Amino acid sequence: MNKKFLLAGIATVALSLTGTLVVNAMEKEVVITFSDGKKVVSKGFHDTVAEALENEGFKVSEMKQKYQPSMPWDQKLTKDLTNVSLNCRCKVSLTIGGKSEGEKETAKGTVREFLEEQKIALGEWDEVSTALDAKIQDGMQVSVDRIEQVVKKEEKEIKFDTEEQKDKTLAKGEKKEVTPGKLGKEIYQVTIYYKNGQPMMKDGQPVADSKLIEKIDPIKAVVRVGTKEEEEKDSRPAFAGGGSLPNGTSYKKMIMAKTTAYTSKPGAKTASGKVARVGLVAVDPKVIPLGTKLFIEGYGMAVAADTGGAVKGNFVDVYFNSEAECQKWGVKNKKVYILN
Repeated sequence: MNKKFLLAGIATVALSLTGTLVVNAMEKEVVITFSDGKKVVSKGFHDTVAEALENEGFKVSEMKQKYQPSMPWDQKLTKDLTNVSLNCRCKVSLTIGGKSEGEKETAKGTVREFLEEQKIALGEWDEVSTALDAKIQDGMQVSVDRIEQVVKKEEKEIKFDTEEQKDKTLAKGEKKEVTPGKLGKEIYQVTIYYKNGQPMMKDGQPVADSKLIEKIDPIKAVVRVGTKEEEEKDSRPAFAGGGSLPNGTSYKKMIMAKTTAYTSKPGAKTASGKVARVGLVAVDPKVIPLGTKLFIEGYGMAVAADTGGAVKGNFVDVYFNSEAECQKWGVKNKKVYILN
């Protein structure tokens, strides 16, 4: 009796274990990752991705239109195929270098993969509006700005200094170059940045980097400057020998004299006792004795008849009848002929 019960118990346990193994073999867990952000973990009795999505309440017909799976929709799931990616068939607006390329459909998962699919190569300095690892989403806008660098050289002139050296062998103010000056220069490497073919601007100025790559110092000029004073010339008028005036009147000699003009009240007398009048002039008796007959350039015939405190040396003060005539005469250097 006990043996029968033991056999029956063993059979019951075996049947129970077999049922559990069968059930566990049919139940699967699938991780479904959507490229546009969603993630679903489906656990149940399903054989394909389509069945797993259907179990989670998705309309498979819509999913097939919008997404592309990493494995065929109806492929059997196995223990090695439990992670499935669904890349959306997204429409992405693409702009390259400031020019619209229109709307592109893609099933790629990231911006990087999308650009590679479109055969868009990125330059070292290019800028993408979205992170390259960003997930592709429907209606997304992706812009690639082409950044270029133009490198050129610019030169800046450096003026030279001038050293002046005093030279007493040269006349005052005279200059003589000893060493010619030479301009220096600074050479810069200038990098100008362009965005989509146009200069990049900041605060109204092109964005640029400037780097000094070479400097040539200027050579100073050396100039000698004269300090020698000219010998003072004798300011006294030169004397000339005798001759004849155009009217035939002969003279002993001619002197250059400074002349001024004066007048006096009617009846006033000169140093020689004569009444002052036109034709009588004041002189320095040491140069021209009183009573000497003269011919004064621009004045005419005259007689040395007067003296004055300011009349010294080669100086003649001619007489006029009015102040106006005296002012008109002013101060003049004139030839004075001493007649025979």
